[in-house]
Amino acid sequence: MEIRITKNDNLNVISLNGKLDVFGSEQAKKEILDKMTTQENIIIDMSHCNYISNYGLYLLSVIADKAKLLNINAIFVSITDKISEIFYLTGFTDTITLAPTVEDAIKEYALVS
Repeated sequence: MEIRITKNDNLNVISLNGKLDVFGSEQAKKEILDKMTTQENIIIDMSHCNYISNYGLYLLSVIADKAKLLNINAIFVSITDKISEIFYLTGFTDTITLAPTVEDAIKEYALVS
């Protein structure tokens, strides 16, 4: 799992590349959760995430829950069809915000001041 975090004003774009399995999730947990603050909204770009395990789905749920707790936006973008199906089957889409692209998320939610 490769994780790239790009900062832009009050926004962090987190790009996930590879498999979000047990090993990738542990790495993502360390890199993402500790950096979440009340001042920075996040976009999670999953355009290059080609696999997600139960643990990966759990981690994304923890990220979404922490964002709500911090009162920041957490928007998931560019979900592949395969992963989108998992999100819908598990009901995860009922608890998160989705957007087609990073640009759409920024425009729709006015995430950058």
